[in-house]
Amino acid sequence: MVEPLVDTMFEPDEAAPGPRTGPLVSVIIVLFNSAEFIGPCVESLSALDYGRVELIIVDNASRDGSSGVARASAYAAGVECIVSELGRNRGFAAANNHAFGLSRGEILLLLNPDTEVYPDTVSALVRAFEARPDMGIAGCKVYYPDRRTIQHAGGFIRDNGLTMHYGADTPDEGQFDEPRDVAYVTGAALAVRRDVFREAGLLDEGYFPAYFEETDLCVGVRRMGYRVVYLPEARVIHHESTTTGKYSERFFYLYHRNRVRFLLKNFSWRFLLERSLPFEQRWLGWIDPEKEAVPLNKAYLANLANLPRTLLARRALERRMKSPRIEDTVGIEETMREIGLA
Repeated sequence: MVEPLVDTMFEPDEAAPGPRTGPLVSVIIVLFNSAEFIGPCVESLSALDYGRVELIIVDNASRDGSSGVARASAYAAGVECIVSELGRNRGFAAANNHAFGLSRGEILLLLNPDTEVYPDTVSALVRAFEARPDMGIAGCKVYYPDRRTIQHAGGFIRDNGLTMHYGADTPDEGQFDEPRDVAYVTGAALAVRRDVFREAGLLDEGYFPAYFEETDLCVGVRRMGYRVVYLPEARVIHHESTTTGKYSERFFYLYHRNRVRFLLKNFSWRFLLERSLPFEQRWLGWIDPEKEAVPLNKAYLANLANLPRTLLARRALERRMKSPRIEDTVGIEETMREIGLA
């Protein structure tokens, strides 16, 4: 097994801008062939108005020189950081968990490499955590690159595990400017308390290589009694799905494979039989078979093959979590009204 190489970067000659008091925030970025985007991401971090930030970058065995670009970008922007190169692609969850072991912050901010933060993003998150001691996870208002169209304003989950974004593809006219409790927030820009992340057992590496790790984490954190809150004042730009290709066959396969695993791990058998299965049967009539049928069938077969391991993860979760399951998903009737079929 190839051991990761950890390369500690330089300390800038001048202190980062912003106040040097308050909790330390560990910004964690996982790279996988992200050379095109990591430069602007690091540059945006250099303009933060909050001074107590450490940057940890983990490269999942990229083939496009991502780690070198990250180092050069950090040097050019005057940003102190640690770059850790993994010998193989261990997936989004494992790479973030590896970064957690290198971090020191009381608050962790997981960022995708194809994001750019606003100068006040981190300070807004810190203020929110300090004002809400019962908040375990905070999510951002995420924009498309035009900085006007909303990509994510918190999320909800349908009965069959489909993850949906509030406000997706709508112009920002202030309609999502109030904080709200949500079922989950996107892992493209997710902040979590360090102790809560540890108590939740970190990210589940069974969702290899990507998708549903953050949804699983949010459901677990809510089950632990903490709030998951969408914070509109914390803003991020996201170019989205640069590693798997948005709506590609590979995307559909990974998404649906991990969606089914998420359901089997986190929901009661009664819920799965009475709500998830009927929803799935109805939903199959709404999808585009040319785009999704083949990867969806592959995803079903993969879950059959992996069922013993998924059941082990389910039992481990039940041993760790003594509180009731949270099953506040959106059902068939509400979904049909939403899409105009009722």
